[in-house]
Amino acid sequence: MDVVSFTRPDRDNVDQLAIRAALYDTLRDAFEDSGIPWRQTVREDRGDGVLIFVSAEVSKVLLLGPMPARLAELLERGNTGRTTRQRFRLRVAVHAGEVHHDAHGYAGYDVNLAFRLVDARPLREAMEHSAAAVGLVVSEGVHDGVLRHGYGGLDAAAFEQVRVQVKSADVPGWIQLFASGAVLPVPRQVARSVPGTEPDGGSGNGDGLGGGLGSGIGRGDEGPVAVLLADEASLLDELAGLGVRTVVLVGGAAGLAAGLAPIVRQPIYVDHEFIE
Repeated sequence: MDVVSFTRPDRDNVDQLAIRAALYDTLRDAFEDSGIPWRQTVREDRGDGVLIFVSAEVSKVLLLGPMPARLAELLERGNTGRTTRQRFRLRVAVHAGEVHHDAHGYAGYDVNLAFRLVDARPLREAMEHSAAAVGLVVSEGVHDGVLRHGYGGLDAAAFEQVRVQVKSADVPGWIQLFASGAVLPVPRQVARSVPGTEPDGGSGNGDGLGGGLGSGIGRGDEGPVAVLLADEASLLDELAGLGVRTVVLVGGAAGLAAGLAPIVRQPIYVDHEFIE
């Protein structure tokens, strides 16, 4: 997990040290209060955050439900007594996998992926455009193995699927925001697209509208799909009435992208179309 904007210009060393001390105190209390013994965790400090390894004996349900909610509650309570520069918020990633330990610390693909998730642009944007104290992102493995089954009363529908593209990673993630003892809606400014491969001859438009034509198409949980070939603003009203969730913009229809945000879950742009 990382502290949001830890190194912002108005914070000096005294502020950063105070935040780090408060971070560990808050984490310990949040874990203990959520039924996760702090002694069963291994921590590796990261300066502006901390990498926490939790025993396999601990249910992942606790990491997805009670822990982030309690963390947000304790964080907000503590912030009321801190100076403005020492108030802080957190981005948290939950992932499970294989970890290697050597004389220098912990390493491996799954450690790298955890860092990619917590650094994901959609999570950063969600925190930027909301008052959330804690932003949580869950990996595909944890989602498929735990979250989507509703174990422990977890509500998968309360998470928003996003696309995580950081360095070599291009994977799906699921985010949830916490503040004031409640789950907050994910801001519309957050790009909500899922990974997909581009078809031969197609390409993205370069401004975050998603992957290729295959992204999200044919998925029963995405809702109706529409393909737009022309830049006609009147089409937006028709899409809203039909409940379309995924829109494929072909060629000149790219101009409609800005107007789609309040309507659809996933706009996709294809530069070329080939018809036999």
